[in-house]
Amino acid sequence: MPMTDQDRPQRPQLPYDELDAAIGTDQAARTELDALRAHLDDPEPDPAQVRRHVDALRGVRDIEARIANWFDDPETQRWFMTISDAGL
Repeated sequence: MPMTDQDRPQRPQLPYDELDAAIGTDQAARTELDALRAHLDDPEPDPAQVRRHVDALRGVRDIEARIANWFDDPETQRWFMTISDAGL
């Protein structure tokens, strides 16, 4: 039985403003953050792209813990598993 929109977990709220402020002048990190936000806003996000941006941001010292806490949150993981399983 296909999953309906009502069955899907809500898209996780990325703490964009907090992450953006913590990044400071790191343009490469800002580019990754903006790309992650764009993928999250896409109606059919690509799980591989989301994971790639998260992994890149985990390597940014000033936000590594914040991005890890957001991505590892059970709600975010439920949503991620849903888009991965659905093949969106």
